[in-house]
Amino acid sequence: MNATYTAYAASDLYNAGYACDGHPFIAECFYVLVENEAGRRFRHVITFNGTQQVICEETGDAFFPDMREEASAKAERLAQRVNAALKAGVALDANCWDEVDPAYGSDEYLGQGTEAKRVFAEKQAG
Repeated sequence: MNATYTAYAASDLYNAGYACDGHPFIAECFYVLVENEAGRRFRHVITFNGTQQVICEETGDAFFPDMREEASAKAERLAQRVNAALKAGVALDANCWDEVDPAYGSDEYLGQGTEAKRVFAEKQAG
C-alpha cells in the first residue's frame, strides 16, 4: 500500500450482548479503512467498541454504557496517524490490514464483479 490510499474512520453495528429483558443490545463499532481512488479498501485489524457489557453486582443485570464518543475519537486518531505515515511515504504493515469489499459502485467494485458474487451467493443460500 502506498500514498495513493487515504485513511478514514468508519463504523458498523454489532451485537454487544443481551440486555436484562433478553433482547440483543446492538452497538456501534469503529475502525479505520484505507481506500485508493479506484475503491480498493483495507480495514485495520484494531476495532474500537462503542460500548461494553457491564454486569451490575447487586442485580446481576447487564447494562451497556455509551462509549461511542471515545471509540470514535480513537478511530479518528488512528486514521490521522495512518494518513501521516502514508504522506511521509511509510509503507503500511500488511499484517495490520485485511482487504474488504471495495467501495460500492467504484471501479474496483465493478471490476471484481462484487455485485454478481453477492447475487450468486444469495441464490445458493436460497
